[in-house]
Amino acid sequence: MIRKEKIEQEVQKTLQSFKQAERLKSNPFFYTRLKNRIENLHSKKQKIRGWEFAGRVLKPALLLLIIALNIFSATLFFKYKTQDYINREQLLDFLGHELTLDYNQYNPNFLINE
Repeated sequence: MIRKEKIEQEVQKTLQSFKQAERLKSNPFFYTRLKNRIENLHSKKQKIRGWEFAGRVLKPALLLLIIALNIFSATLFFKYKTQDYINREQLLDFLGHELTLDYNQYNPNFLINE
């Protein structure tokens, strides 16, 4: 109980010291200057520069354009996939036969032994 009473006395002393504190004197024009600064900060935020316009409007528009092109190309790819399958297989077979290497002709060990 004694400890609790001491804490209450200290709290009362602290609260009484607020009543006795001196008021700080400020410049009479401080409030008007502060208000002016706050208004200037607010007006600067509302001005939109060219690069801010590009960041806010053109970036999302470019992103939507890229997504639309991807969807368009995917639909074309899947639409003509079955029609070009035979041509693609023939082309791969042709390239496979043309690009097969003759073992004797391009043997790296054969070139070293000479």
